[in-house]
Amino acid sequence: MSEASGAPAIAPRSLTPAATIVIVLAGIGIGSIVGAFVPAAAGVPDAVVLGVIAVAIAITLLDVPLASFGRAVLDRRFLTAVLLLNVVVSPLLVYVLSRIVFRDPDLQAGLLLMLLAPGGGLVAAFVRRAGGAVETLLSIAPVLLVLQAITVPGLMLLFTAGENFLSLDGSRLPIALLVGILTPALVVTALQLTAVRSPRLAAGLRRGASFTAPATALAAGLVAAVMIPRAGERLELLEAVAPLFGVYLILMAPVGILVGTAFGLAISSVRSLTFSGGARNGLLVLPIALAFPDGFALVAVVIVLGMAVEIVGLGIYRLVVPSVTAQSRSVLTPD
Repeated sequence: MSEASGAPAIAPRSLTPAATIVIVLAGIGIGSIVGAFVPAAAGVPDAVVLGVIAVAIAITLLDVPLASFGRAVLDRRFLTAVLLLNVVVSPLLVYVLSRIVFRDPDLQAGLLLMLLAPGGGLVAAFVRRAGGAVETLLSIAPVLLVLQAITVPGLMLLFTAGENFLSLDGSRLPIALLVGILTPALVVTALQLTAVRSPRLAAGLRRGASFTAPATALAAGLVAAVMIPRAGERLELLEAVAPLFGVYLILMAPVGILVGTAFGLAISSVRSLTFSGGARNGLLVLPIALAFPDGFALVAVVIVLGMAVEIVGLGIYRLVVPSVTAQSRSVLTPD
């Protein structure tokens, strides 16, 4: 990325995939232990939790070129493949999986929120080590963020039309969206625009982006600590939804490779495309989970569980995707 592109050249010194996995799982694990053995953690105010999530979201957005939205159209073939995978193929699979838990609205809501939100701040480290086109993937991240604002609520309503979700109290949703999602995005965009003319600020943003994994771990761990005691006996239902996250990752890997091959993408772009189909943005939808009324604490716990499964899945992608695409070199476009 260059200054001419309209955004600072943000290329964070990312952690290794192994370190990222350990940090995120440690944060979620510690938070889960606190939630299980310290019931008083349920008393932490939602405003505190939302504030921590907002800061974490801002940090994960630092390496997303929000200030240079137009760059995404430069590789239209890759963008079209990503949109097909994440707007058509992925939602169809998610709908099928969601029907397995439709009798439990909180499980279904958590599953849908987690799997309908494409992208993720942690995926860059895995794509880079897998030989994927990291810059190409990051360049379309702003498009995916805008897309989520339209498709996630729309598909949620469509997929739950018979479950009376519209009857739920949504009074907390506007403040959750404003504080937890919109404000971090606007702040980061402003910082990136300012950093174009300030090398010192640009360097600070690069350093800040290197804290993506710890920030994600802290936010997810805090949500687990607070929401697990609130969920109470409904935690037993998690065993019904946990395998579904794994099924999603398993099925999306070959689908991503097939879509990339059909579009004639280079090997590095096929790898990035495959990761884009598997990686989800659980952190970004946590503010929405907090906005659910009392009695729906399990929604946030389901998302945190999905984040834990996802980070392990991305580690497996890192090992499998390069090997599979290398073996398929004869039908893929070389870089």
